[in-house]
Order: sequence, then C-alpha cells, then structure tokens
Amino acid sequence: MAPKNGRLIIQSGNVFDSLKGTIAENKTIVIEGKKIVWVGDDGSFEKEKNDQIIKAAGKTILPGMVESHVHLEATGDPQYEREYMRTKTSMWCFIALNNAQKQLASGFTCVRDCGSSPGWIASLRRILEMGLLAGPRLVVADNGVAQWGNQEAIAPDFMLAYYRQIGEVKAGVVGVKHAVRDRKRAGADFIKTLTTGGVLHGMESKLGTSLFTDEELEGMVEEAHRIGMHVASHAHGLEGIYRAVKAGIDTIEHGSFLDEETADLMKKKGSFLVPTQAALIHLLESGILEQMPPEVQVKTKETSKSQMNSHKIAFERGVQVTVGTDAGTPGNYHGRTGSEVKYMVENVGMTPSQALQAATIVGAKCVHLDDKIGVIEKGKIADIVICNKNPLEDITIIENPKNFSHVIKDGKVMVEKGVITYFSP
Repeated sequence: MAPKNGRLIIQSGNVFDSLKGTIAENKTIVIEGKKIVWVGDDGSFEKEKNDQIIKAAGKTILPGMVESHVHLEATGDPQYEREYMRTKTSMWCFIALNNAQKQLASGFTCVRDCGSSPGWIASLRRILEMGLLAGPRLVVADNGVAQWGNQEAIAPDFMLAYYRQIGEVKAGVVGVKHAVRDRKRAGADFIKTLTTGGVLHGMESKLGTSLFTDEELEGMVEEAHRIGMHVASHAHGLEGIYRAVKAGIDTIEHGSFLDEETADLMKKKGSFLVPTQAALIHLLESGILEQMPPEVQVKTKETSKSQMNSHKIAFERGVQVTVGTDAGTPGNYHGRTGSEVKYMVENVGMTPSQALQAATIVGAKCVHLDDKIGVIEKGKIADIVICNKNPLEDITIIENPKNFSHVIKDGKVMVEKGVITYFSP
C-alpha cells in the first residue's frame, strides 16, 4: 500500500503535537515520497487525481515511535545461553530481521540496537534503508566497547578465547580510541559501552564496580564525538553512572541506582536516561526468574528495589527520559515496547502526553535523529502511526498493535492492524 505515482494523504485525523504535548484536531497530512510536505485543514490544499487517501476521522495520529534500547539478535528466550549454543551465528541476522519487524508492527518506526555480535547489523540497517524489506530505521552500535576485566563473558575457556578475539579492548586512552574507530569502520552509528557490571552477568560482575578509568572514558567520548558518534553506557550502580555522566557520555542505559546529585549532573550535561524497566519487570515474572542462576536472582531482586525510585528521581529532577526496553533479555520479547510507554506513566510519574513525548521527540533526540523524525511537521520524514483510539485518554492502547490501523515508515504504509503489508515493488 504505497502510491507509485501519487501522494499519500492522511485525511482529517487528530494529530499529536510531540513538541507541545497536545492534540490538533481534524488535520490532514500530505506525504510525497518519504517526506511530509503539508499539514493543515483538509480543504486548504489542492487535491490531485492520483492521491491515495487514508481516512482518519476520529483517529489519533502519532509520530512514529522510537525504541531506544534493544538487542535484535536476542529472542527473549529465558534459556538464551542454551539457545545460542544450538544456533548457527549466520542465523542471527535473520532472527534480528524478524525481531525488527515485530518492533515496526508495534508502532516503533525507529529502533536503536545497543550491541550485537560484530559484522552484520550495519548491513541489516542498509537493507531496511533501501526499502527492500519492511522494517524500522535502525541506529546501531555493532560490537560493544567493554572492559575485558568486567567478567561479563561467561563460557568455557575455548569460548572465552573467541570472545577475547572479537571483543577485547586494550587498556588506556589509545586502546579505547582505537576501539571507537574500529566500530566506526564496521558501520556503527554510535558507541555502546559499559561502566558497571550487569544483572545477567557472572558472579564477579558487580553492579557497584566502576569500569574504565576516567581518562579512558573521556578519551572514548572525545573520539566518538569527533567522528560524529554518540556514546551510550550500560550503567546500573551509582559510581559507574556518575563517572559516565562526568565523562560526557550521552545516554545512561538502565540507571538503576541514581541519586539526586547524579540526576542534577545529568540534567546539567544534557544526558538522557533510558530506563529499560521492562527488562527487570519481565525477569521477575513467575517462571522466568527461577530459570536464572542464583546470583542473577539475587541481583534482580536487589536492583528492582531501587530502579523505579531512581527513575522517578531522574524525571522529577528534569533529566530527559526516553523509552527503551532492553528487548531480547529473558522474558523480554520484541514487539512489546508499548508496555514501556505505559510504565512511564505508572512507575515514573509521567502524564500520558509526557510518555508519548518520551517515545517520540525525546527518543528522536536521544538517537540524534530529531532533525528527521519525532514530530509531524512539514519537511520531516513521514514516519507515522495512526491509532484507532486516543492514547492520551488511555495509554494502554499503545500496548496492542491491533489498535494501530496503519504504521507508515519513509512515506510507505508498511503495517495495517498489526500485520506487515509492505513488500518491495
């Protein structure tokens, strides 16, 4: 459903203004090619014979939403370690495509992949940019920049040797700067690093540990910014969050043990918080946590006690909070990011309007694409979601893709009622 020789018209819908957080009623949107060329009253533009019209009276029109933290090659299977052992690495790009399409079908037309096995995700991004297959626009990190000594990699010795071969970053400023350049060469859009241990990682991976020296982090940020990349840091513990923000890292992923002082520094520096509440919420579900190793169960319970309050502190102190789920972690399946939008209302204290802003314009700023997406206005790329109901009245409708009559990406209708309908001509 994409006009070959005409414009796409979305007629007389109620448009969510993501800059103001308000609804403009009975507006028509005119799309030519990939871009929005006009927004206004239906009777104020000249109709053309080949116009393709979507009647949107009574429906709510949103900018395409942004999912700021996923791992597309990961499926969410609680037994993910066994799954990887029984899966060819050449399959991961196909698994990632399937997961990317689930994200698109759920109304998220832009997805930031925060770390993958090296060498292939930039190609998936390019395939989707070319319109050969339906999928969201991707912002990708490729292989993360991790301190080898953080004990993240857990495996038999021969597999650890492989991980070292593909992922070790040499210590020192020169080492991390080389790693940044290497990711740029591989096609990464941004750098994903880690300044603390992780919940799912091994016994020696401590959330309170601060990884990398200040000089290394500053060198990483300096080099990334110099060559046009932003930096995201996995950071749970307070010290690792603080050092990442102090060094100028752009986005804090998880942010589970924030305090007011660090939140104030984040606001001052312009840092973004990507809460990923879905990751712990789904880990704590009955039948999921019990499948995890004992140390993971302990860390999950301890982190969950602090995380939501930390996110409230950040939001109340004026930190820019966006929407991201860490989809791909155990029980945290792709295509359910709408629930994270709901969590911003239920657990962080946002209004439905603020939550939708977090999922649109704030997300676009987080991934450095706000000059192209995140708002419905003339000149922007036509990434648009048409909702049958008004999510400002009931934010839970965002959770069900069947509530979206159309998902449009790059000016092409790619999804209707939760089902992909776009195939390359």
